[in-house]
Amino acid sequence: VFTMSAYPLTPHQLAELKRTSNNKCAECSSQNPAWASVSYGIVICLDCAGIHRGLGVHVSFVRSITMDDWSSDQFDRMMRGGNDKWNEYWAKNASAAELASCNVTDNVVDRKEMAQKLKAKYESEIARSYRELLSLADGASRGDMDSSSNILSVSHQHSASSLPKKVVLPEDPLPTVKLYEDETFSFLLSMLLQSKKLLIAWGIFGIGSASYVQRLGHSYTSAAVLVMTAGIPYFFTKMGAKLLGAVQMKNRQDAFKSAKNLLVERITVGRATRLANCDVYYPPLSSSGERKAKVGFVFYPGALVDRTAYSPVATMLSDRGIMVVVANLGPTRVLFNVYNYNLREKIMRMINDALFLGGNGIWEIDEWSIGGHSMGCFAAITAVAQEMSSTVKKVVLYGTGAYPDKTYSDCPPLRDAAGVNALVINGSEDLIATSTILAGPKKEKIFQENMPPPLPANTTASASGDRGYTVRKTIVGGNHAGCAAYGPQTFPTPDGVRTITLEEQQKMTAKLTADFLLDS
Repeated sequence: VFTMSAYPLTPHQLAELKRTSNNKCAECSSQNPAWASVSYGIVICLDCAGIHRGLGVHVSFVRSITMDDWSSDQFDRMMRGGNDKWNEYWAKNASAAELASCNVTDNVVDRKEMAQKLKAKYESEIARSYRELLSLADGASRGDMDSSSNILSVSHQHSASSLPKKVVLPEDPLPTVKLYEDETFSFLLSMLLQSKKLLIAWGIFGIGSASYVQRLGHSYTSAAVLVMTAGIPYFFTKMGAKLLGAVQMKNRQDAFKSAKNLLVERITVGRATRLANCDVYYPPLSSSGERKAKVGFVFYPGALVDRTAYSPVATMLSDRGIMVVVANLGPTRVLFNVYNYNLREKIMRMINDALFLGGNGIWEIDEWSIGGHSMGCFAAITAVAQEMSSTVKKVVLYGTGAYPDKTYSDCPPLRDAAGVNALVINGSEDLIATSTILAGPKKEKIFQENMPPPLPANTTASASGDRGYTVRKTIVGGNHAGCAAYGPQTFPTPDGVRTITLEEQQKMTAKLTADFLLDS
């Protein structure tokens, strides 16, 4: 809504903004307030503005009337609002209990108490309805409706029935088969160029084809040899990409409806948000109301899996006090390799957005960890092994037994990163993590050689000192897809069948992860 060109308010606009009803703070009646909540069209003082900021921009969008730039839409919204209008609407529609528990009186001097009162007031259904009504008035002022003044005079009881009760979760755009084909072709070509054996085979194939044509008695030019050497393998690579692109499109894994509903519920109560590049699950506020957490956890989904599918485990982790950031891998939901994907930059941007742009106030996180599921584990391992081991000391991997090879990244051994600890969680019925179809028969050996060594028996994590270690946990009865809410998975090979419930596997996954990240 507020994305137009913005400029400082003119003296005339300032005078208009601070007309009679706005010459005192809408909350505490302090004189000469210099801040505003555009969401409600009210003017507030510096102290109350700090509390409003803490509510998150989805509840109250705060601007300075003297220091910030304003768009014309923002200023017009303030003109249609006003302290008197909001206070009158609240007094008219709030119950006696709400008036008693939420109204700020002159004898409220404790900032914590005031913050609790304003939080209850502005997260109420009445406040939400007023925000929506003011937005409808914005539309009316632009000619979308006959009258904006009539809209603002509607009571809460009447208007609430016509307003949406829940957040509408934005759906990811559906990719085309062509997009999958193009990305798969780039991956196959990269794989071809990274492998000496394949390059030699390519050359032998081309030269052999040219020799065969010569033996048939056909004359050929150097251009024909080039076509034989490069063109034919290129053609087969293109056909392979076309085939795999269609297979990927067919095997996209959408989240169960229950997982989508869970995310919507968390967004509705301010415990989650969907950003352009990630979903964020917030831990509860501290006992003092501060937005602080010990651990943040960046998580990369498995290939082709809807990131929403991880909402059950992410929610359980956030309830344990961990901020969880689930990456959005775009419409294709797959990251074939990271040669054209700056992992560090992407992760730092997700962290920055989660801390500052999530609409839930500014958070402070003591330490960050990175994890992933299936192919998403490659991103987690590569990020830490390549350049983030100085700040990220814990890696959590679900459903994996393979280490990134040259086709994915130029990834050094994770065991060479000082003090990095890893947790690997697999289900006993996981037939995808144990499959050698893609990684080959030596994948387990390569995985063990590159991961930090196992934690010695009878040694606790805290006693391991600066030495990195790997802890491997098996969830008996769990399968590959059971750490999330999707399935059944049949690509690249059919998954095993769980012998425990999905909820049981997810609870065990969350507990093992939280205990590891929190050192509990």
